[in-house]
Amino acid sequence: MRLPLASRLVAGLALLLLAAPALAVPCAPSANVLCLDDQPGDRRFAINVDYQTTLGGGFVGPGKALGLSSLGVTRGGLFWFFGQDNPEILIKVLNGCGINNRFWVYLSATTSVGFNLTVTDTLLGSAKSYQNPDLLLARSVNDTAALSCNGQ
Repeated sequence: MRLPLASRLVAGLALLLLAAPALAVPCAPSANVLCLDDQPGDRRFAINVDYQTTLGGGFVGPGKALGLSSLGVTRGGLFWFFGQDNPEILIKVLNGCGINNRFWVYLSATTSVGFNLTVTDTLLGSAKSYQNPDLLLARSVNDTAALSCNGQ
């Protein structure tokens, strides 16, 4: 027995939807999430940081994101821990896909506070983390192999 045309179309559509890749959701900026662009306005990268230190009796919490898009900077931004007028980390993500099929992450932290920073590619779902131990002066990061451009 053959199914009616409408039933076959519904079944075919269901299979097509199941086989289709999930649509990427751009980064949603918040007080603790910095969104950076690959292409203008795409908010492809979500960056967040958590910090902890024993200094001053101990502090722990999420870093506060400070986007710079009002200055025309959409591929970089700042994080602060203790006061907005005292940035702790500058980060940027650059497209090196034409050179080595990778996105490049650069960060400079002027702190000795411990932190764990994560860059997530919201299009592909991949992520890369960078850590600094508490009480050690943070080193700059120049990661030209951070994230794949095509998931491979």
